[in-house]
Amino acid sequence: MMTTASAHKLVVISDIHLGNPFSKGRDEALSFLKWASSEGFDICINGDGLEIAQVSFDKLAQEIPVVVRTLKEINKRGTNVYYVVGNHDIALENFLEDWGSLKVCPFLNLNSGFARIRIEHGHLYDPFFIKFPNAYEVLTRLAGVFLEIHPSLYKFWINIEKIFASLQWNKSGIPGELSEFQEAANEICRRGFDAVIFGHTHHMGEVDLPDNKKYYNSGSWLMSFNYLEINNGIIQKKFWSKSNTNNKR
Repeated sequence: MMTTASAHKLVVISDIHLGNPFSKGRDEALSFLKWASSEGFDICINGDGLEIAQVSFDKLAQEIPVVVRTLKEINKRGTNVYYVVGNHDIALENFLEDWGSLKVCPFLNLNSGFARIRIEHGHLYDPFFIKFPNAYEVLTRLAGVFLEIHPSLYKFWINIEKIFASLQWNKSGIPGELSEFQEAANEICRRGFDAVIFGHTHHMGEVDLPDNKKYYNSGSWLMSFNYLEINNGIIQKKFWSKSNTNNKR
């Protein structure tokens, strides 16, 4: 089982949710993967790349073949592709091994430059997921039904999350996130990491932690094509657009 890697250049994306009724980012994601490979980046999909929990089987069956072909294509160029398991694709925990064009892992400890970076989906720090796993699963599947009926409900939920998070006493975190994610990142950094990258919450951002450590969230591709670029240990937030290969920060 792979949990450690080294890369001078690596990009991180998360929460594409291919197969989800709301997901429309397949073509953008494929273009991004090809671009990243052509620029010499290794790639980390930080969980929930595939939608299994809220799956539309017809859509997933249509999207997977072209995704697999793209992964094989870029792998032949020498690009390493790491897939960190999330909660919506948790069934992949049964396949924690090297698939040839895809290296599936529960988390990734990345060495880049002089930095040690922990990349993890982050659902294990979601208090609702941990305290009420059965209720979480039921509500996740129920949400999939509502998204089939009206996909725009996703935007409504994201705004609700931002409101709830803003009611917490700790306002120093990423907007829309509960404080537990920043606290978890801080604890992981105490174990010898310089930075932590989560996905899961769908809220992109960065937070300064004590002792010059950093916490980042790579966001979601359901509403905006965000990613993180790691270059010799330096992490930057980026936005992907096929029409602008210069990609703005």
